[in-house]
Amino acid sequence: MADKKIDLSSIKNKGFLPQRQEDMFSMRLKVVGGKVDAEKLREIADAAEKYGYGYVHITSRQQIEIPFVKLEDVEEASYELEKLGLSGGSSGKKVRAVVACQGNTVCRNGLIDCQKLACRIDKKYFGEAVPKKLKIAVTGCPAACMRPQDNDFGIMGTVKPEIFEENCVGCKRCEKACKVGAITVLEDKAHIDTEKCILCGACIAACRKDALRAEKTGCTIFVGGKAGRQPRHGTKLLELADEDQLFSILEKTFEYYRREGLDGERFGELLERLGIEKYREEVLP
Repeated sequence: MADKKIDLSSIKNKGFLPQRQEDMFSMRLKVVGGKVDAEKLREIADAAEKYGYGYVHITSRQQIEIPFVKLEDVEEASYELEKLGLSGGSSGKKVRAVVACQGNTVCRNGLIDCQKLACRIDKKYFGEAVPKKLKIAVTGCPAACMRPQDNDFGIMGTVKPEIFEENCVGCKRCEKACKVGAITVLEDKAHIDTEKCILCGACIAACRKDALRAEKTGCTIFVGGKAGRQPRHGTKLLELADEDQLFSILEKTFEYYRREGLDGERFGELLERLGIEKYREEVLP
């Protein structure tokens, strides 16, 4: 029995989560940005039939789990899948796999390459030790399908529109395209209410006269959000950050969290305890 308890700790580190059934585990596989190639999907399906009950569960964070893996099969299943390039997902006080939408490589509304960004973040930070679990989400536009405001660190693609009045003919396509009423056309010229604008770029996409262009494309960063029993909406930290700024802030955020965070304290709880301004001073230039 003592040996089994020791084994359970190492088993969990490999991505095996104990089920309510005795000596049964759900094998969590690491997926970055929800993207899995077809060959690996076939291998996962084979593993689900061999070691589980013949099905997989897709989690709310784009991870794949194979439920009902017997304790006696854990080591073999883990070894076999690792040989195929499929590693276990993280659990406990670690950085979780990055979730992401398809971004501008697929989605018409996407403003940034979410998959490339997610892979870069994952390569640098996945599985890193932190005071509590830390979740990162990347979404391509303010439609926010990946809920960046509900993550410890959320990244959202945004674009600042610029009007070239000499090209504007007052067609009102941009006015109709704007979902938040930030654009009005007066005397055949478009005008942007910057207080209402959410930097989604819908007006730029709608314009057929090149009267609206991207002045700057970047990322809006949210920090301190979480879901769960006591949800917390993330705080907007910065708009239109470029990639260098983003990774500088991310690195400083990890340093700050590890230094100031209490054991078992989520990042948002740290911000509430010490105040957002102290954190801003640490991470913003």
